[in-house]
Amino acid sequence: MATGSKSEDNTAPHTALVRKVYKGIQMFENEIEEIQTMNIRDDDIFVCTFPRSGTTLLQEMVYLIATLDFEKANSEFLDARFPFIDAKDDHFPFTKGLKYINELNSPRMIKSHFHYFLLPEQLRQGKGRIIYSVRNPKDAVTSLSKLFNWLNEFDAKSHNEFIEKFIDETGYACPWTRHVLEYWERRNDGNVLFLRYEDFSENRPAAIRRIAEFLGRKLTDDDVERISEHCSIEQMKNNKMTNFSYITQYKETNEDAPERFINKGKRGRWREVLTEDQSRRIDQMIDEVGKAGVEIVRT
Repeated sequence: MATGSKSEDNTAPHTALVRKVYKGIQMFENEIEEIQTMNIRDDDIFVCTFPRSGTTLLQEMVYLIATLDFEKANSEFLDARFPFIDAKDDHFPFTKGLKYINELNSPRMIKSHFHYFLLPEQLRQGKGRIIYSVRNPKDAVTSLSKLFNWLNEFDAKSHNEFIEKFIDETGYACPWTRHVLEYWERRNDGNVLFLRYEDFSENRPAAIRRIAEFLGRKLTDDDVERISEHCSIEQMKNNKMTNFSYITQYKETNEDAPERFINKGKRGRWREVLTEDQSRRIDQMIDEVGKAGVEIVRT
């Protein structure tokens, strides 16, 4: 499949987020030193994941569990309500850095793909809350490759090369095993909730109740049903507040790409992309985290 092409009617600028390597981790340009020392509020909620591990679905569920503000959820972009702290780039409307985040009303909800050791020090010391999601890495890297293809954010010449960078631990947010294990080791901390994407995507009501308990929120059965219906894959895919379609106003996207930001959310799509050898080597990564007790859904 071709990568990096564009449709003839796409007139947005060819802008890509600048990347850097900090303490061995590839990330977007950001304020990492200031982030690590930022002031955390007691009611801050961080949703942390390795990319494409159910982040958007988890964000929207958490937002509604914490606020029950369906009106705002249907009228304001998720990226404005739940900003991405990992990137600062004034070319885009919601990567404005810590100044924007510090001006948010409480409870602040913040998205991050950072490894645990890069999170704000006060957060790691127990102030605020962390909700982490892990996903079968075969599906996560397949989805990330397709997303970067659409966004023209590829740092590889092909999907195959992109997968290889993930496996050799040089790709964005890698290494996956370290990412997962750092959060897993903190799973018993009072301010950390460790989830599996496959569980909360396939049984949203149960996940909503579990997250609500973690956040100290009391929801009625009707609340749970409304949140679950709002957060269905099909609804979120067609919702301009969650489907990231606004980005096409700010950067040139690859409109020839077969997928977008939210697709089917189903497990097992890695079989369309990974070679047998790549699958075997990622199985070794799954085995590594399995030794620590992390149960990855393999199908």
